[in-house]
Amino acid sequence: MQAVKNDRFHTFLRKKNLRVTEERLRLLEGVSRQRGHFNVDELVRRLGKQGLRVSRDTIYRNIPILLEAGVIEQSFKTSRDTYYEAANQKKHHDHLYCRTCSKVVEFSDPIIEKLQKKIAERFEFKVEFHCHQLVGLCTKCRT
Repeated sequence: MQAVKNDRFHTFLRKKNLRVTEERLRLLEGVSRQRGHFNVDELVRRLGKQGLRVSRDTIYRNIPILLEAGVIEQSFKTSRDTYYEAANQKKHHDHLYCRTCSKVVEFSDPIIEKLQKKIAERFEFKVEFHCHQLVGLCTKCRT
């Protein structure tokens, strides 16, 4: 499976006239292993624990490439950071985010998905990706 991802990523980079570098390949390998949500700082730390040395600058420069290539997806944003997930790790889902304690709840709702599709059709818009996030306060933080 990793070889297939690697081949697709090589093809993607070539189509974009971008170089296939060792650092990009280490980043692809490391990101493909990730479980759960991560921001750039967490990714740097996790890759280091896996023995994959990739600079923070390289990660920041390659986030847009990884997003466009479909390797990662944006999960949610906080007031301070953006979180990602490895693509195709789980079925599509959305997020509830507590702005006080940073609790994240993943959810999926077929009614919301159908409504988004109808809205896109109404405006003749082809949705390629969406990041649905509801921000508020969890039960614990409301009391």
